[in-house]
Amino acid sequence: MAGVVLAAGKSARMGSPKALLDAGGMTFAARLVNTLGRGGCAPLVVVVASGVGELAAEVRRSPADLVVNPGGQGGQIGSLCVALEALRSLELPPAAVLFTPVDNPLAAPSTVRALIRKWRRSDALVVIPKYGSRRGHPVLADMRIAQEFLEERLAGSARVVIRRDPGRVAEVEVDDPGTVDDLDTRDRYLRRFPRVRAETG
Repeated sequence: MAGVVLAAGKSARMGSPKALLDAGGMTFAARLVNTLGRGGCAPLVVVVASGVGELAAEVRRSPADLVVNPGGQGGQIGSLCVALEALRSLELPPAAVLFTPVDNPLAAPSTVRALIRKWRRSDALVVIPKYGSRRGHPVLADMRIAQEFLEERLAGSARVVIRRDPGRVAEVEVDDPGTVDDLDTRDRYLRRFPRVRAETG
């Protein structure tokens, strides 16, 4: 069960690299690696836009493998495909992968465990957490449909594959607001972490 963090975006809406922002004493990237690992994922992968710089160094300090999608080409689906290709090339490829954009750093390890349990006990090829009426992240995808994501690399997004056949998708209701807490703008980030606003003035 691999865990993948997609962190190759330009963070244009945030104004600074999201992956390196503080999320309760850990960076977004480090917190997600920790969450996926504690939830039962291994290997762990973080996809970044460059193999040099502060983010690459942060990933190398973690238990995750660094995978580069140069310049974040193709957006999130492009980064997911780069990760899937790296995982499929392993001597022992994983049977499934949990992936999440770095914008969602607050999901809980218990959610990761719940998704894995659902996948193991069902025939679902995709398992998604649901908080209230909203679907969130991370998303679990069986590696049997990895090729479909690769086919959508330039044409669409991961949602195209997920929505293609509702019969192969399972939802797991979770009491975890972090699954839908998309911190992709400065305002959303500061509302969630007001201490940062106070410290920075």
